[in-house]
Amino acid sequence: MSALSSYILSLALASFPPGVTVHSLERLPACGTDPKAPTCELAPVCESASILCKPPRYEPALGAWVRAESREAGARRLEVVSEALADAALYAGASWREGPVDLARAMLAASGWSTGLREDIETGRKRGRAGEVCLMDILPDSLRAAVPWDLAGLEKEALVQKVVGVEYPELRRCFDAGAVLLVRAHHWAENHCRKWPRDYATFSAYATGSRCETIGLYGDYAQLRANTYRKFKATQATVFPNWFHPSRKRTRDADEPVLSQN
Repeated sequence: MSALSSYILSLALASFPPGVTVHSLERLPACGTDPKAPTCELAPVCESASILCKPPRYEPALGAWVRAESREAGARRLEVVSEALADAALYAGASWREGPVDLARAMLAASGWSTGLREDIETGRKRGRAGEVCLMDILPDSLRAAVPWDLAGLEKEALVQKVVGVEYPELRRCFDAGAVLLVRAHHWAENHCRKWPRDYATFSAYATGSRCETIGLYGDYAQLRANTYRKFKATQATVFPNWFHPSRKRTRDADEPVLSQN
């Protein structure tokens, strides 16, 4: 993992921790694939009485026996998410006034608040009220306007399938498109929303397309994202929780700066 992807992962684990929702699922290969004859014991997967510890169940949409995603499995999934997000921010960062590190912070604030970085949204099993897809919570029509020309001509569902999934290529397409749209929202807010804080107006424009504020909309959701983004800006160090042990090796020396200089 790069320094930036490690930093983004540390922010994600602290602000949108895995292992806290029944919506994210973890496959259990040991249980087999037969919905009527599991090859594992259907016992609670952990000691707590929490719904998160319920016994394995068969999930037809996945064709597999599953449990609520553990924090360890969720963290491994978020390692790939963070790599894709960081690489997309580095690619688009020249168009963001504050540089790629700051763009990555904004992308994480937008995606985390919209989706909770949930596995079911990442894989496309769950979509937004208006059909929004992938961890950047993008409307299909907006997605079409933000992807390369060879993808823009695909049929709607074929295009959607290019940006949902747990592997790096699908995640990277999702975050590349989200970066493009967030940069556009940033520029639009600078030109049209001078009476509003620029970060707040950016998140509003990203979500609505043509508003400088989201007052009265789901708890003023642009403000929630702006607050988290500001918290990220104030968090300069990469600090992981004690339980986390990265599975993906760093690609830079340990004595390198955590963040690049903008």
